[in-house]
Amino acid sequence: MAGSAAAVHADAAAFPFSVGEKLTYQVYWGPLPVGQASLEVRNIEPVDGHDCYHFVAVAWTTGLGELLFPVKNTVESWLDVEGLFSRKYKEARCEGKARHDDEINYDYQHGRAVIRNVSKGTEKVVPLERPVLDIISLLYYVRTRPLLLDAEQDFLLNVGVSNVNVSVTADQRSTISVKPIGRIEALRLQPKPTLKIIAHNKGRMWFWVGDNDQHLPLQMVSQMPIGSAQLVLDKIETINAAPGAVLAARPTNACPSAIAPRTADKD
Repeated sequence: MAGSAAAVHADAAAFPFSVGEKLTYQVYWGPLPVGQASLEVRNIEPVDGHDCYHFVAVAWTTGLGELLFPVKNTVESWLDVEGLFSRKYKEARCEGKARHDDEINYDYQHGRAVIRNVSKGTEKVVPLERPVLDIISLLYYVRTRPLLLDAEQDFLLNVGVSNVNVSVTADQRSTISVKPIGRIEALRLQPKPTLKIIAHNKGRMWFWVGDNDQHLPLQMVSQMPIGSAQLVLDKIETINAAPGAVLAARPTNACPSAIAPRTADKD
C-alpha cells in the first residue's frame, strides 16, 4: 500500500476532517451533566489491504451518571479512504455490570458481513449486496456531503445483523452557540428511522452541524417522554501530523481488566 499512500493523502486533503481531529462533548440528562463523549480521527491504517480512516468514539459517565448507572463504551470504525464505506467495526460496551464486545468485518469480495460476538465466542454471517456504513462512519460520511436545506439523502446503514435504509434531512437553519467556537450558523439534521432505543421510547433525535465546509458535529438532542438527553461540543483538539503521516495507534478508552440527494435546496 506504500505506493498508494501519496494519492490517498492528496485526495484526503480535501476532506472536512483529518487525522488528529478530536472532538469532546459534555453529556446532559435534562439540565444535569452526566457524562462525556469524544469522537477522534485516530489514524489511517489498512484493512484487508485498503487504507481506511480509523475513527474512535468513546462515551463514559461522570458524577451523578456514574453513581446511578456507570457506562464506558468504546466504538471503533474503519472507513475506506477511497470509496468512503465501512470495512470494519468494533464496539466494547460496559454498562452497569454487563460487558459486550462485538466485531464486524465487511467482506465485500464475498458479499457478506461477518459478525463476531467476542464475549460469547459466537459468529454470524449477514449478506451484503452493496457497500454499507456503520453508525460512526455515517457521522463522518455525512460531513463530506453537500448539506442543503430540505434536501433528503439516503444511506444504507449496517446495525449488526440488519441493513437499514436511513434518510437524513436538514430541516432547519439557525444560529447556535458552543463553547469552543462561539456563535455559529448550523443546520439541524433529522435521521429517519431514529435509533431503536429512542424509537422504543416514542422519542425523536436531531443533530446540529456547522453550516460550512467542515460540517462539524456541534450537538445532539434526543427528546423522549421520559426526559431529554443532549451532547454539546465542549472542546476541539488537533494532533499535528506531517502530510502523509500515519499516527501510531494509541490504546482505546475501553472497559477496564448509495447515496444521493433527493431534492434541490429550497432556501
